[in-house]
Amino acid sequence: MVLKMKKVVLSLVAVVMLCAAAQAAQPIKLSLWGPICVPNGDTTTGLEIAIGTETQEVKGVQLAWIYAQADKFTGVQFGIVTNTNDGLGAQLGFVNLAQEMKGVQWGCVNWTKGKTTGAQLGLVNYTESMKGLQLGLVNIIKNNTQFLPVFVFFNFCFA
Repeated sequence: MVLKMKKVVLSLVAVVMLCAAAQAAQPIKLSLWGPICVPNGDTTTGLEIAIGTETQEVKGVQLAWIYAQADKFTGVQFGIVTNTNDGLGAQLGFVNLAQEMKGVQWGCVNWTKGKTTGAQLGLVNYTESMKGLQLGLVNIIKNNTQFLPVFVFFNFCFA
């Protein structure tokens, strides 16, 4: 009887721990707009599909039809408008906004308020400082120490 009870208790503990781990991982998130989402959590590790979404952290793919926002993301962010405070990977959208970006921004307008490390590909590219390359119609690196702050077709700074 004691052995049977131990097995039941261990099984229950294992189930509770697995459920907690599955809840923490959140491999798929579906979002209508902002907090209207399933499951409702701050971190997505995997795939997030939305019309519009605001998530604290995304590790994986954030796919939104209109607006994709993550305070911190690692992976790919896709939407008409994408926005992050700290990005590592790729932002693909009509308008891409970031505070800090490491990777690539590819869209019509790419705007980074801080530092960009990588590439900006679009019609209008803007960053405060950069270690990388811009390709587009208008390219602005405000604090460019190696080339011009504004140039057409391309701009670069590798300092």
